[in-house]
Amino acid sequence: MRRTAWIWAVGSAVWTFDAIVNLYYHHRPHAELALMVAITFGVAWAYYSRPQSR
Repeated sequence: MRRTAWIWAVGSAVWTFDAIVNLYYHHRPHAELALMVAITFGVAWAYYSRPQSR
């Protein structure tokens, strides 16, 4: 899983960018939702990028 964990980091960055753009255009509800999704992707990235114990 560690080899594909980068996709979670990219998703988090894209959703963060989406939140910033929506804040710029004053779409606060969509920006809050995008930020929550970005946090979820960030947590998934942190989980999957750790070495798995066997």
